[in-house]
Amino acid sequence: MSVSSVAAATDRPSVRPPAEAPTGARRGRVLALLAITCAALNLRLVVTALSPLLTTVGDEFGFAATVVGVFGTLPLVAFAVFGLVTPAIMRRLGPELTAVLSMLLTGVGQALRALAPDTGTLLVLTAVALAGAALGNVVLPPLIKQYFPDRLATLSTVQMVAIHAGALFPPLVAVPLAQAVGWRFAVGAWAVIALVAAGLWAAQWLRPTGTAAPQGDLLPARGALARPVWRVGMAWRLALLFGMVTWNVFILFTWLPTLLADAGHSDAFAGSMVSLMVGVSLMFALVAPTVTVRVTNTFPIVALGVGGYATGYLGVAVGPEHLTPLWAVFLGLGTSLFVVTMTMITTRSTTPGGAGALSGFVQGAGSGIALGGPLLFGLVAELTGGWAASYLFVAGASLLVALVTAYAERTPRTIESAAESVHPDPGGTPFVRA
Repeated sequence: MSVSSVAAATDRPSVRPPAEAPTGARRGRVLALLAITCAALNLRLVVTALSPLLTTVGDEFGFAATVVGVFGTLPLVAFAVFGLVTPAIMRRLGPELTAVLSMLLTGVGQALRALAPDTGTLLVLTAVALAGAALGNVVLPPLIKQYFPDRLATLSTVQMVAIHAGALFPPLVAVPLAQAVGWRFAVGAWAVIALVAAGLWAAQWLRPTGTAAPQGDLLPARGALARPVWRVGMAWRLALLFGMVTWNVFILFTWLPTLLADAGHSDAFAGSMVSLMVGVSLMFALVAPTVTVRVTNTFPIVALGVGGYATGYLGVAVGPEHLTPLWAVFLGLGTSLFVVTMTMITTRSTTPGGAGALSGFVQGAGSGIALGGPLLFGLVAELTGGWAASYLFVAGASLLVALVTAYAERTPRTIESAAESVHPDPGGTPFVRA
């Protein structure tokens, strides 16, 4: 059996609840779909609801570019820390309650940071909201694996479209909304979505046992893998790839509005370009999970995304200003690599436990690797008096590392089979699912 045929099999309706299945089981899947979608909307919204307004907030609170870099680094700190500890939280609380906790932290943090009186308080409350988003990043892939094992590509697409929608709309309306009613309302109003998601997951948790999920064990048990995930080379390669992609995603979320403002564009235009970038990534998110699931070699997909990043960065740095929307389109193509790497986490596992272990490690270690991106981008610019070195060394070097890593991890292999191998092939080998 080929890799592509194995991957495609994950979307066959072989384990879909049959027509005669209890109505409660089907409703459990519908509620899970709504809860997954609503939760995914919040995972980037926490970042993009604030980043277009950092200049406005900075003028009120009196912080400089270095603090903007700190705000850009906070998401990665949260994703690194909670990526590594979320599997333990899931074992303690269960996945649905972990999702409830995730959305409550996100909603409360967003609502309260709108009332922050100073920079320090705003940073702390933003960290609370980001902690919730970080929990959600890790818990959603194993929840998808459990509730929809027959629809991995479809549900990965739903998740990624929701993530992108949550990232797209806030920067589009943030500046006009802040100008109309103030930045505090523009930042805090989004908390409603997170609180609704918390309610949906609470309802899912309260469902009678046995109808909540179609099969399997959701918890990433300690014995899910033959070896600890941190001792598996494949997991480290995926973490490095995820880290380099995330490095650039958060550089752009943090700095693209500032880069465009420095080029003479208005704050509203800069915010709209962030939305355009995310919108283009959203379009690719409609097809990227299915392609990633089915291909036998993921390297061309990553190479295409890296090429988009390189072209977009080059255009913003030295290209004609009237072509700025085109450069945002290319950056959106690059940003869609986040969809690819998240899909790889879901598809390169055979069990919910393996998915949970791989999701936690890749997102935790990968976010730790990406920590320096936004802060280093701004620091290098301050030290050199311009953006050229930041583009070349901070962004360019990370894209080169992503290419090399993607080539090494170019063929699909499951974390379970890799953990069982005494001497895993560094390039990975095709796997056959029994």
